Amino acid sequence: MIHAYNEQFFPTIQRKLAIMFELAVHHEKIEIDEFANRFLASKICHAFEVADPVYVLGKSANELLGLVLEKDAPDIETSDYATPEFWVGWVLSLSQWYLNKPYKVLLEAYPASKLILDYFPYHEMDEMRSIELFQERLNIEHPLKQYRRQRNLSQNELALLSGVPVRTIKAYEQGSADIAKAQADTLYALSQTLGCTIEDLIQ
Repeated sequence: MIHAYNEQFFPTIQRKLAIMFELAVHHEKIEIDEFANRFLASKICHAFEVADPVYVLGKSANELLGLVLEKDAPDIETSDYATPEFWVGWVLSLSQWYLNKPYKVLLEAYPASKLILDYFPYHEMDEMRSIELFQERLNIEHPLKQYRRQRNLSQNELALLSGVPVRTIKAYEQGSADIAKAQADTLYALSQTLGCTIEDLIQ
């Protein structure tokens, strides 16, 4: 799967957006959907979607929040990594990077005020489970699953025909493993069995 931008920028963007959501709600007393909408309307949103280094690397989370709110930046940048609001920003940035979808599309499908209701139990689960929340609402299927279903094959049948272990196929389809990092012979076997190209599987 092709992600939204280079992975090296992802941890920084994820942490900064999470802090911004937390500070907006807890420090600035802004309702979470209102802040989400203000973020979408700001230049920071697009900058995060393309990992613009001027904003991603050049400004702190509180400076970015100030730009979103069009006011002086709050004089704090801290988090205990435990609030539901922090988790919303964390999962939102993860899903945007992993699924390569605009924040606007993600938040239209799953508003922040709805996402925060899934803090329990998802904050204790593997992060990929949180991505599945967006995949379900956007009706996104992994390309491997799409081609497998088009060929009317079960996961077990695909495993038997391709020689790729069924647990590996399940991991790719669920997103817990990145098919783009699979070995060349695995990708070749799957693409030959499904009658598609390797590029089709990692799009």
